Amino acid sequence: MWKNFSKENLDKAYNNSLAVANSAEIVRSWVQSSISAKEKLPGDCDISYGDTKFQAFDFFSAGDNAPVIVFLHGGFWQMRSKDDFTFVAPPLVQAGFSVAMLGYRLAPYANMHEIVRDVRDGLKAIGVYMNKNQMVPQGLWLIGWSAGAHLISMVQDEECVLGGTAISGIYDLEPMRHCYINEKLALDEGTSLKNSPILLQQNTSKPLDIFVGGSELPEMQRQSVDFSVYRNSTEAEGSFKTIPEKNHYTILDELTDKNGEIFKVLVSRLI
Repeated sequence: MWKNFSKENLDKAYNNSLAVANSAEIVRSWVQSSISAKEKLPGDCDISYGDTKFQAFDFFSAGDNAPVIVFLHGGFWQMRSKDDFTFVAPPLVQAGFSVAMLGYRLAPYANMHEIVRDVRDGLKAIGVYMNKNQMVPQGLWLIGWSAGAHLISMVQDEECVLGGTAISGIYDLEPMRHCYINEKLALDEGTSLKNSPILLQQNTSKPLDIFVGGSELPEMQRQSVDFSVYRNSTEAEGSFKTIPEKNHYTILDELTDKNGEIFKVLVSRLI
C-alpha cells in the first residue's frame, strides 16, 4: 500500500522520531546509560577492523565459554553509533552472554553494499579476536534493532552466525528509496533489490526471531509481518511476535529486562 502514499505521507510513515513524542528524551537516556555502562563494564573497546573509526567493535566478556552475542545498532544506516547502545550489554553479560557491539560506516560516506560488507568484515574480525583470546569458538548470535535488524538479516549466510534476533526492522528497502531516508542513503533500484532480505533466499536452518512493537508505525509493523510471512513460506526457523504497547524505542526494554519477551526468547535460544 505504501506505493499509493504521497511523498509527504511516506515520509511520515517511516519517521519514528516524529511518531514518538519523547523519542529524543529516550535516546538521550540511552546515551547517558551507555556512557555509564562503558565505564563500569570490563572489556576491550574500539577494536579496529577497518580504516575509519566506525569500523570497530567493543567486546564485553562473560567468560571464555560464554555464548557470544553481536549487537547491531539502528539509525536508518545514517545516524548513531555502537557507543549509543552499550546500555544493552550489562544485563546480557550478567545473564552469562559475552557481547560484541559492532559498529559500521554510515551513509552518505558508505553505500548499502559497503555497509553490509562492513558487517561481514566485522563478524570475521570478532572471530579473530575470540581466537586470539583463546575463547571457545561456538558461533555468534546476532541482535539488531531497526536498521541493525536489516543488517543481521542480510548476513545470516555467514558461517559463523548461529541465528538472530531482529527487532523493529526494515526488510524491504524499496519504500526507503522513495522517502526522506534516501537523501543520504542514495539507494538506486538495483541496490535496493539486492539488499532487501524479503527478496533474498533465506537460510532456513538458522532461526531468526522477529519482534515489533504493537504501538509502532503501521509501516514498521507491516515490514516485520511481511518478512515473517515470507520466511514462513520458506519453512525457515524462527518466531514472530508483536509486543503490545511497545513503540519503536520502548521495545528495547524487552531486551534489557530479564522478564522481557525478547530477553526470555533469547535465553531459550542460547542457554
